[in-house]
Amino acid sequence: MDSGYYVAAGSLKARSFQLDVVANNLANAATVGYKPDQAFFAVFNKAEGSGRRLPLSGHLNDGVVFAETGVVTEQGSLRATGRPLDLAIEGNAFLTIKTPAGVRVTRDGRLQLGKDGQLQAMDGNPALGKNGQPILADPKNGNISISADGTVSQKEQVLGQLDLKAFEKAGSLKRTGALRFDPAGAAEAPIKATVTQGHLEQSGVDAASTMVEMIRLNRLYELSLKVASTISNDLDARSINDIAMSR
Repeated sequence: MDSGYYVAAGSLKARSFQLDVVANNLANAATVGYKPDQAFFAVFNKAEGSGRRLPLSGHLNDGVVFAETGVVTEQGSLRATGRPLDLAIEGNAFLTIKTPAGVRVTRDGRLQLGKDGQLQAMDGNPALGKNGQPILADPKNGNISISADGTVSQKEQVLGQLDLKAFEKAGSLKRTGALRFDPAGAAEAPIKATVTQGHLEQSGVDAASTMVEMIRLNRLYELSLKVASTISNDLDARSINDIAMSR
């Protein structure tokens, strides 16, 4: 098999994954608090460590393998909503939410009051305070005030403080769905953030540049496909000629 075919096939695999990542980012260009993904790849040698005594020729056995995706944690723009329980975080922090699967962190600041006065995410999971417990308010006692450091008050009575978390390598946090990340095992960092009440952080996706990137990747994918097709057709032609000559 022509080594160029393996190069083209590896490129097709890599471009296909990149297109999936970019398409998902573009689909979330209007999602509150969404942080886009970025694909990373690494070169590996299929022969090395295989125990099959294969040649270590880079031209023959080097390939591209998917390594991981990372989260782009750049600050999104803020949009005023006027809703008291909409929160936007400016800086490196995340809100802490308790879910049935464990503690999760998020930049989605759309909160609500449950029937029992519990401060919670829109899906009913409680937002945690510094003491690791949900924050409780009186639904009949007027609006809630949330200060820049996350302190929650109602009619000048302090109810608790939101448990904000920051991480040394926030880009390595693993997504768990619903705009949340699993902080398990992540090293925490000093919090350098403020909470803005009545606002929401918008998606970190730049729709225009993401669309340009998708067009670029599509062209690269088509180019790799053309190379693979050309090599495949050439191999077919050579095989036919070799068989004819052998007779």
